[in-house]
Amino acid sequence: MITRGTTPYHSFILPLSVSDIDEIYITYLQNNKVILEKGKADVDMVDINIETEDSFITDENKGDSFSSNDADQTTEEEIENYSQVVAHLSQEDTLAFTFYPAAEKNIAVIQVRVLTTDGEAYASLPVKERIFGVLKDGVIGGDNG
Repeated sequence: MITRGTTPYHSFILPLSVSDIDEIYITYLQNNKVILEKGKADVDMVDINIETEDSFITDENKGDSFSSNDADQTTEEEIENYSQVVAHLSQEDTLAFTFYPAAEKNIAVIQVRVLTTDGEAYASLPVKERIFGVLKDGVIGGDNG
């Protein structure tokens, strides 16, 4: 969810260590128009250990038909190759989105693209977020509050 005039954090788990990331772009589109783009200098990146982080839920395969979340046997090397990328949006960033009367236009599409230090390029599947308006528009605080 993106509410205009707020300062949300968007967090992404990547199957790469921070040292493997040469460039990263987090692109936000609304109605096929780029509204916002965050680069490597605009985000926080940390390596994480998925065995100790609450990054996803696994089960012990107790008879369900969902294999996508079965507990896997991973090596220590595989565990270290994950990072968390956090984009902190400002009030100005979220106010760049438009809240339309028509609900279908109030969707932002977010995609992460990464170039590794080995020259490999990756892109995430697009993520859709609904945009919500506020009753009092504008930035809160400073000269405007």
